[in-house]
Amino acid sequence: MKMIIAKVAFRYNASMKTIQNATWLDYLYLLFLSAIWGSAFVAIEYALEGFDPYFIAFLRIFVASLFIYSFVRYKNLSFPKDIRTWSIIILTGFLNNAMPFYMISWGQQFITANTAAVMLATGPFVALMLSRFFTHDEHFTFFKLLGVILGFVGVFILLGEDFFKGDETSFYGKMAMLVAVCGYISSGFLIRKISHVNTFVLSSSVFFSAWIMMSPYLFFISYERFDIFSYSFLAILYLGLIPTAAASLFRIELVQRVGVQFMSQVSYLIPLFTIGWSWVLFSETPDSILYIALIFIFGGLFVTKIREKKQSSGH
Repeated sequence: MKMIIAKVAFRYNASMKTIQNATWLDYLYLLFLSAIWGSAFVAIEYALEGFDPYFIAFLRIFVASLFIYSFVRYKNLSFPKDIRTWSIIILTGFLNNAMPFYMISWGQQFITANTAAVMLATGPFVALMLSRFFTHDEHFTFFKLLGVILGFVGVFILLGEDFFKGDETSFYGKMAMLVAVCGYISSGFLIRKISHVNTFVLSSSVFFSAWIMMSPYLFFISYERFDIFSYSFLAILYLGLIPTAAASLFRIELVQRVGVQFMSQVSYLIPLFTIGWSWVLFSETPDSILYIALIFIFGGLFVTKIREKKQSSGH
């Protein structure tokens, strides 16, 4: 088993560009992405008032694909022609867009925007574990293991609350967020594998792949509440143009330049912005259990980063 993992990791790393050290501009991009992705959870709450979760996921991807494709046409860029690249693009479309967008919309039927964002804060820990096997970006140490444990304790606190209350629907909603996280992080490694593809072309191709594979299932959802002259529809358009289209361009650029692990840090900044947006727009304050979970999650991240600084200062 170890030999198989080693071979996969070797082939994977051989096809990737070496990541760079993050600059102050990269951190600004990270904050920008956190702010607009944090607003996405609030927009989904609006959208769910008038539309099916599957349609919300499909339309935001469809709108984003048209928006980015306009840049591809304007710049007269060409799409990849080899089967290997397209196979990775199609898989990325499923893991990065089709599956997580639907799981998030579906899950938010049962949990608040704040809770959904906190569940996605497990992204850095998932990325850390996967990086151990498939890249050389991160060296797994005792303190990083401790950080992972603390982070997942925070998740278990949230999930345990549902067990004690007997709230199955809330539990399912939170599990949907964890599945979405795994999709996002996995797609990040695939994006690095095709870092030779232009950012606009890659993003456009991934979105096209996602909505095409989702199209057949549109015949099986309900359109009883369908109303394009509503705030819910405007919320979907916002989701497609800003948190989906614009953000994907920044995300791909960051992943290809500074790596998956750096990009995954957006997951623990998103909850802070989501809580802020929810408070401003809905006057919604989180339950105390949510703050306790955040303390463990942020504590885990703090442990990994402090140890990393100590090691670098000792050389």
